[in-house]
Amino acid sequence: MLFVGWLIHVSQDVKGVSLSIESPLDVKVGEEFELKLNVTNERETKRLNISDIDISGDYIEGFILISTDPAPRSSMIIPFFEDISYTFGTPVQAGETKTFTFVFRAEQEGVFRGDIDVCEGQRFITTTVQTVVRE
Repeated sequence: MLFVGWLIHVSQDVKGVSLSIESPLDVKVGEEFELKLNVTNERETKRLNISDIDISGDYIEGFILISTDPAPRSSMIIPFFEDISYTFGTPVQAGETKTFTFVFRAEQEGVFRGDIDVCEGQRFITTTVQTVVRE
């Protein structure tokens, strides 16, 4: 029964958080661009602790990551999914917004779409991003 309670807890979205993305819809092969992920803590008093940001392998396969701001503490490929998880451990106080900027370079032509998960421990909230890369 304890396992069922834990499973219900972690399967819920992070509460009191909103996400928005600033990124170009189209880029050219070889072009560098910024993907800005704005994370807003809408809670009245409780701090948000962003443990990780996971980016879908389906999205990131068309790009090379040049830099991030802030810099992650570590990163790893999530087995079977080929998603990349960036560990931050960044607090966001109640009512504040924190922007995570990923600078990518487009490496191949195509339409790249995928999920971005912002995690607080085992719970997460998801948004979707798409970028079209042209010659």
